[in-house]
Amino acid sequence: MSTIDKLDEGIKKMGLHINIYRCNKYGDCTNDGVSSWDIKGLCITNIDAPNSPSYDYPSAELVLQQHGNRKTVKIVPTETKGKYTMFGGNYGGISDSRFSETIEKMLGHAFYGAVPIHDRVEY
Repeated sequence: MSTIDKLDEGIKKMGLHINIYRCNKYGDCTNDGVSSWDIKGLCITNIDAPNSPSYDYPSAELVLQQHGNRKTVKIVPTETKGKYTMFGGNYGGISDSRFSETIEKMLGHAFYGAVPIHDRVEY
């Protein structure tokens, strides 16, 4: 079931709209991942904010990864939930302080910048 189908069923989450940053030099490396679609951005649903996911802003979440003693954060679109995802070359971010503050809480240290979008899925 797609994010849009879930919205149509009334399962609405609130979140923060963020921008997608792409480098088109090498073409699309997401294998038709969400961040390659003709959309305006993503809606990060695990950040308390007044925006709703929509066709132009599909839902996604910030996900903490642990690599030994090192922590990183990635963005994972809801469309890929339950699948093994990889970084497809695009990043997500926004200057809204709620974005960086949420990541700082997840990591336990200061953060500023964009976050890799893990939306590449091998079929």
